[in-house]
Amino acid sequence: MKKLCKRAALALTISSLMTGVHAQETATRSAAPPQPAAPETVAQAEAVAVDEVAVDEAVADAAEPAPVDPGMKLMAMIAEWKQGAGAGLAERADSGDIFMAEGIGYVKVTPEAADWADHRLMAYKEALMNAQAQFIEFEGINTRAETVSKLFEDRSQMPHFSPAELQSSNKLEEVLNKAVALAGGKLDEQLGELGIDPTEFDSAPPEKRARLFENSISEQISTRARASLTGLMPVKTFEANDAQGRHAIAVIVVASDKMRQFVYDMKQSKGELAPNPNKAGGPSLRERIGANPNALIHEFGIRRMFDENGFPVLVSFGQAATGYNGSDANRQMNARQSAFLYAKADAYANFAYLLNSVGNAESTTSRKSVDLTDGVARVEKGGVLESQERRIEMVKAINNEISARGSLSDLPGTRQLLRWTAKHPQYGNEINGVVYVWHPVAERNARDMRDFQPKQRPRPAQTEERKAHTGSAGSSQSLDLMSADDF
Repeated sequence: MKKLCKRAALALTISSLMTGVHAQETATRSAAPPQPAAPETVAQAEAVAVDEVAVDEAVADAAEPAPVDPGMKLMAMIAEWKQGAGAGLAERADSGDIFMAEGIGYVKVTPEAADWADHRLMAYKEALMNAQAQFIEFEGINTRAETVSKLFEDRSQMPHFSPAELQSSNKLEEVLNKAVALAGGKLDEQLGELGIDPTEFDSAPPEKRARLFENSISEQISTRARASLTGLMPVKTFEANDAQGRHAIAVIVVASDKMRQFVYDMKQSKGELAPNPNKAGGPSLRERIGANPNALIHEFGIRRMFDENGFPVLVSFGQAATGYNGSDANRQMNARQSAFLYAKADAYANFAYLLNSVGNAESTTSRKSVDLTDGVARVEKGGVLESQERRIEMVKAINNEISARGSLSDLPGTRQLLRWTAKHPQYGNEINGVVYVWHPVAERNARDMRDFQPKQRPRPAQTEERKAHTGSAGSSQSLDLMSADDF
């Protein structure tokens, strides 16, 4: 709305300026010989100059870029993708043929942090889990809701101090005063020398409170869901940031019966999967994925793809921050080696989540609108002060937990396709990554190697006749290679 008002003001200013200039030019052309400028003309010229300044200011104000909200930018990117490259998936999701959802996660630190790239990876994990939670709830939820309305009033509950309590309070105060008199006086002097008012440290007077009136309405909602995440696959990620370096990542996940059937067939096939001739051709996986290492910075999760021969394969992406920006070469190499190990673990985890995982989503929310009046009695010097305190407030609480657990007991045929190191294009943070691939042919080869049993070669036939055993006695001995002086 603010930008619209600026544009309207700019248009009106330019319009008035152009009208004045046009009128002045018309008057000049229709006039006879030039005459000395009248005072009114001078005033008009000054007004035009002022208008030009106003126009310049309005143009600069309208050209000022609006602040970027990474979350809103991601939503716009997702909407654009659903109308473009992802239109087919969006249409099938709208018709109920497949399930599709998106989740968003925020990077908790700015790029100046040495471990920013790891925080960025965890933001992707958060986005993935937010999307997974939608699928978990899609398959079935258990919900419990409770609403309570309460009206209470009892003005007789105003608290009071008994004479005994007041006497006890006075005695306690007297004892404490005597006990700390010497130390307290010395401390007050020192605080005063530092410019600190000692009275600020006086203990609060004792008080009693009681509820006199309450008018409230509260609601608590609990939701639980559990589902298999097997076959739920991330298909697209997006990333946006503002000028201050605050980043957000979004991920889109898709689940379908066809993908779940593929996962089941893959686990049961032991590598005996036939290629799809319609998917054959084109460059190899290494050429397609490894052509631009910098592009791999934006790849997370796992994908089902096809190689140049049409075989279905699983491609898993893992990455981790180096986390060291110093000049010590040994420390940098050690940090990089550790990053590759983290990246490999990340890639392996993707296989477990896709092939055998279960997710849980639990959420409890509560809201309470309250109008309260409390009676308060305070012990002040010289007596007891009674008062009433009223407050109107909204109390809200939320506890949302999402968990996903994946496990694999045996998956032959996974291998590292490539590893890469690249600098983030905007900030220069070093990121290390790996790409692991499962291939059906590789699984068959791995199983063959694992089950390999050496073959016993047949002995050659004896060509010479053996002499018959005569059973005579005999003896033999080794050569004398050592002497007594050797010991």
